Amino acid sequence: MKKIIFPVLLLLCCGLFSGCIKNLPYATTPNPSMNVTIGNYTFTTTTVYPATVKQQVNDTSVSLVITGNEIVTREKIILTINNYKGKSGEYSIVMGQASANYIHATGNGNALGGNVVINKITNDSIIGYFNFDTVDGLSLVNGTFTVPTPNYVANP
Repeated sequence: MKKIIFPVLLLLCCGLFSGCIKNLPYATTPNPSMNVTIGNYTFTTTTVYPATVKQQVNDTSVSLVITGNEIVTREKIILTINNYKGKSGEYSIVMGQASANYIHATGNGNALGGNVVINKITNDSIIGYFNFDTVDGLSLVNGTFTVPTPNYVANP
């Protein structure tokens, strides 16, 4: 009798615990990506990730930083939205609402002008686009990004 009870209990336990996380909202994650056209070249990142940074101890503003890396060529795009409130919108580089930087083999291209736009924010992703011109004469156009939503609590 003992030989039958243990296998039956084992099968019941395996059956009960085999599908616990299948349909929960946190079982899926967004596919992070960043792409942009630079002249005839399309820059596609290997990794892209967001972060939030609090500027100073006495300053309550938070910046959203989105970094895209290409591991082989060591290129990097860094987009920063200043005073981020967790909302969609258009952020101007010229007006100081955002900044951008394209780090590449021949230099460090800080943005002279352009914008960063957040189209949509969901529970698990931030989706948007960007365009900017660099101090070293490059135009980055039709840039898009999708990143996971960072752990962030909006300022009151």
